[in-house]
Amino acid sequence: MENPPPVGGPLSLVTICLDGHGLGQLRNSIASLPMVRLRAEFQHYLTENDDQILLERADIYLIDFDQNREEAVRTAEMIHEVLGRAAIFAFSSNSEPLLIIRAMQCGCSEYLLKPVDRDELLNALARIREQGKEKREHIRGQVLSFLGAKGGSGVTTLATYMGALLAKAHKRRTLLVDYHPELGDASFYLSLQRHNYHFYALVENTHRLDADLLQPFLVKHPSGLDVLQSPDGFDPSRGQVSAEAVGHTLEFLRSRYERILVDCPPGLDEANMAMIMQSDQLCLITTPEIPALRHLVHHLDRLRSFDYPRERVRVIVNRHSKKGGVTDDQIERAIEKRIHWKVPNHYAEVMKAINTGAPASFSGSSEFMSSLMRWADVLAGKQAEAAKIKGAARHVASFGARAGG
Repeated sequence: MENPPPVGGPLSLVTICLDGHGLGQLRNSIASLPMVRLRAEFQHYLTENDDQILLERADIYLIDFDQNREEAVRTAEMIHEVLGRAAIFAFSSNSEPLLIIRAMQCGCSEYLLKPVDRDELLNALARIREQGKEKREHIRGQVLSFLGAKGGSGVTTLATYMGALLAKAHKRRTLLVDYHPELGDASFYLSLQRHNYHFYALVENTHRLDADLLQPFLVKHPSGLDVLQSPDGFDPSRGQVSAEAVGHTLEFLRSRYERILVDCPPGLDEANMAMIMQSDQLCLITTPEIPALRHLVHHLDRLRSFDYPRERVRVIVNRHSKKGGVTDDQIERAIEKRIHWKVPNHYAEVMKAINTGAPASFSGSSEFMSSLMRWADVLAGKQAEAAKIKGAARHVASFGARAGG
């Protein structure tokens, strides 16, 4: 079999717990393969989150599952959790289908049998190369706009929490855009330092937008969330952005992020509609009270007049309480639409965290955080990923049977 030429440089490979014989075979197999280079060799499984294995960033981690299968599974799970974009290869002499499925479930994308088969290894490397190419070529992130049906609905709180959860818990490349034309609070809620670069200035330079221009505009949150701040001052002209410029900017950002969350100011003016019309989803936030419900109905009617697809609107009830003045049934009858998500009322807890500059923990210990984490699962597409894993497991089980399992 001819070696395919490397595309975009060789893949970096780290081995974990391979014995001397296995390492020797591997080195001989890849010696003439320009598409891969051996970066590091570790003789222990992962011990802690700050283990040197995680610091040695690589494209592929090849783990021997024979020395200690339980530790190998834990190592694969941790690499998959912390370095979600890395590929993990299981390496074993056991082709039993159930063991292959377990390796897939803990994050492995390939199951290579001992001794090393050069052609099998080459095919696995080619698949990883092709998958990386497809991701680079076809990534088109989703834009999720958050808008309050009425002022004070908790839009910024939900947008900041969801952005941080998607970045931290799901390892999604996530961007939060503070779309307020002046004095937006997203950075304040996240305890981030403000600077002079903001989203509206980026839109004004959309004609020369590239990675180098974008970088100074971003502020990084400890969760891994990137933030494009709002202007920290007043300028009436800032709200006068063209739909074309907003669309061009978002198309560029879609190519760099899996999820783009937008904290919109109140209202359905021209600037907000320029953003909403480009959004894959509009999370319309309300609270369970009559004035908010009246605003919600008017917002849905107004969106209908703009021909914004009704199925893209997700009605979120914030500060939800089973003993609230307006019931779920009353809300759904008034809007002729199902409530998409209900966030429990923990107003005092959230306001204390905001006022003290200490955002709440993502531990999930409260009913509020538990609800947000389940919502983040939905926005991250966790259910779809689970279905893919099941399909891959069936494929791998079939491979195991052919291999003599």
